[in-house]
This record gives sequence, structure tokens and C-alpha cells, in this order.
Amino acid sequence: MEIAIAEKGAFRYEPQLTAEEARGRAGAHKAGAFGTLSRLFSRPKDDDITISDEGLCYLPLWHAKAHLRFVFERSESYKIPVKAPNVASVSVNGSDYAVKSGGIEVPVTEHCERDEQKELWLDALGNDPVNVAAYAKVQATPVNLDDFAPEGAKIVAPVVRASAVIRALLGDDFRPAEADEVKEESVTVECIDLYLRPTYNFKCTWAAKNKSAEIAIDAITGELQQRPSATMAAVAKLLKPENLYDIGAETLNLVIPGGAIPLKVVKALAEKRKS
Repeated sequence: MEIAIAEKGAFRYEPQLTAEEARGRAGAHKAGAFGTLSRLFSRPKDDDITISDEGLCYLPLWHAKAHLRFVFERSESYKIPVKAPNVASVSVNGSDYAVKSGGIEVPVTEHCERDEQKELWLDALGNDPVNVAAYAKVQATPVNLDDFAPEGAKIVAPVVRASAVIRALLGDDFRPAEADEVKEESVTVECIDLYLRPTYNFKCTWAAKNKSAEIAIDAITGELQQRPSATMAAVAKLLKPENLYDIGAETLNLVIPGGAIPLKVVKALAEKRKS
């Protein structure tokens, strides 16, 4: 079996909201930043909570697509009913089959083809699928990770690496386990791209209770984001591609079941995709 993997890609989304617009949206959520019990029992007034900017932050997101094709054969037994009475056996292509329980069982060989496309958007921090429908209208810009360092912004390093994304994309059972003989099998990972999505981060301070909390506003959608996974991840000055795109043959053999799998990195796929 051969897995062809397109060249790596990296992109970023530009903020669609200004910092001031994001601050206004954060203000609408500041009371809720301290949890349900605080809202129910302490009932903070809007003026009790102050908001301070913590700046723009880029969170990592993986996008991967694959085309899988398998041509294989499998043995099966077809049960064919015999409607006429008093039939003891039936001949099919020179072979006789006894009638049992009103029918015959004929061994056959099924010639199968399985052709499918898979696509996955995965949070590179929490390892969870992401609905990116809101990002579809926004054009992403290619970046060079070796020197991507936007002024005044922080970059959160991915926890999930490319090999794990491919494993999640293909699944544990991507090969036809029911096949008796595989005639053709190919897996083409058409893209394995890292996207950086911007968020505006704010710190909410409730001085009277000596409490503080952090909230984040998606700079594309304007929606409130949960931030625990982002705060636990390392903030990197620069992202190192050699640590992210761990998709050598040895690594894939560790994460993809099925023994040694020949690996081919196909540059033409990436060039065609970006043209």
C-alpha cells in the first residue's frame, strides 16, 4: 500500500473585527466569565467588572483532506430461494446445490470498489473537530512558519501534530477488513495544512471579590470562545515546521495500523491546489 501526502501548507486568517469591536462584544459577556453561581448569588453589576486587553492571539487549526480508493474481492454465500415444490437440487454453471429450507446457498466472489473522500478540520489544541462554516467566506493568506511573527500578537503552538491529524482523518478501519484479496489500494492525502485563526483576549477583573477571569472573542465570527486549552498550550515566538509536520514513513507506521506503509510525498499535489 502507498500513501501519497501533499506538501505541507500554512495559512492565517486576518481579523475581521477591530480590537475595539471585540472589546465591546467581550463586555457583553464579562459577568458570565465568573460562572453561573457568581451570577446567581453575587449578582455583580456591570460597573463592578473591569476589562483589560491582553492582545491578539493566533490559535492553530488543522485542515486535512484525503481520497481513498480500494479495489478488492471477497467471498460470500448467496442464499437463493427456490419457489417450485419438490425440487431436490439445482445446477448452476455445472455445479449442483442441494435445496435446504426452501433454497440453495451459492458461493460467489464479489468484485468490490470503494472510492471515498474524507475531510477534517481539527482544533490543534483540544483535538476536537471544528465547524468552520463561518470561516468559509474569509480568504486565508499563505504564511511561512519559519518567520511568521506578527507584531503585537501571540502565537499558540499546536499540541496535535500532523501525524495525529492523518490518523484521525483516516480512522482505524480505513482499509477494507472484509477483503479476501486487495487488487488496488491507494490513499492520497490531498492537503495537510495548518491554519492560524485570530482571537482577541481580555482579562475581566472583579475587584470587590478579588477575582479575575479570561475570555476570548473570535476575531472572525465575533463569538465568545472557550479558552482553557489555549492558556495551557505553549506560546511560541516562532512555530517550527519540523516539529509539526512529523509525517515521515517511520512516524506513520506508528500511528496507522497495518504494518510498514510506503510513503511518497507529492509536491505536484500542493502546487496544483494552490494555483
